[in-house]
Amino acid sequence: MLNRLSRRLLVRSIMTALRWLLRLPSPVLRVLGGRPVVVEGRQPVPTARMLIRVARFAPFDAPHRNGSLARARRELNLAGALAGAGICKGVRTSDRTWPGPGGPLPLRLYEPAGLPEPGPALVYFHGGGFVLGSLDTHEGACRLLAEEAGVRVVSIGYRLAPEHPFPAAASDAIAAFSHVRENAPGFGADPARLAVGGDSSGANLAAVVAHAAARGELPPPAFSLLLTPATDALGESASHRQFGSGFRLDRDEWAWYRDQYLRDPAQYTDPRASVLYDDHLAGLPPTYVATCGFDLLRDEGEAYARKLASAGVPVVHRRHEGQLHGFANRVGIDPDAQRAMVHAAGVLRAGLALTPPRD
Repeated sequence: MLNRLSRRLLVRSIMTALRWLLRLPSPVLRVLGGRPVVVEGRQPVPTARMLIRVARFAPFDAPHRNGSLARARRELNLAGALAGAGICKGVRTSDRTWPGPGGPLPLRLYEPAGLPEPGPALVYFHGGGFVLGSLDTHEGACRLLAEEAGVRVVSIGYRLAPEHPFPAAASDAIAAFSHVRENAPGFGADPARLAVGGDSSGANLAAVVAHAAARGELPPPAFSLLLTPATDALGESASHRQFGSGFRLDRDEWAWYRDQYLRDPAQYTDPRASVLYDDHLAGLPPTYVATCGFDLLRDEGEAYARKLASAGVPVVHRRHEGQLHGFANRVGIDPDAQRAMVHAAGVLRAGLALTPPRD
């Protein structure tokens, strides 16, 4: 049994190795990645193939088997901080707190150099299955979004399950967006150009905020940025069957996250847990949805994009065909994941540029 120091060293070694490996030329990665996995005539990009191969050595890639939730969180936080190290060094950060519904919670403000004040901003919710994740795990993603989109990013800490099950995270997300909007001058933000976004479970929370605004519960965001969003807690889509094992986010891990957050199966189709079942779509903001070709959440994200488009909501959808779930966490070590995030940042920049500033 490895002690805490040994496990920290293991995490550091894995992240250092991945940073080096994933920057090797594609032909070399194809050889090292072994026999490619082919699904419907498609295969993962070389960096994704390498990640699939080395995932079994990373303890933070299987939190449901880690043996300790505290350890899983600790190791993923370290891995995320290491993965984001060195990204967009010119972006200034400041750590603060915000008064969450259950007590003070952390937030981190990212400010790119030379941005006018007030300016466009993004309220961002980290992924992690409502159980893991933190401001540190998404340091690289937020830095890159801030610099490439030319926006201030407010990364929000929220209550995690199982200590705080549904609807705690959803309530926190709505309250956090309201807090930032009501205190926009303190964040250098123009409330008329305030977007909401996140990845995976964080994208779920971002969508929950947008739907709450559409119902009139709070002022609407100007734009929604949803990266590999979790939209359907039932998990019955074809992609759940196709990519349920061997593609980093396995179905048993996904089910473990769900069970920590949603204690009652009757909650699975609650719109605050599964936005795919919310039929109140009028008033939703322009939305970007990014999905990945080898992700068990792929189909539910694309079904959500289609539902919005059918209702007349302006939607841009991009499937990153060869990518795995969670590219937002890998922007500092995986060049292909970084390209996917740069594309998202470009869409965000364009979406907010079309929103007139507050008079």
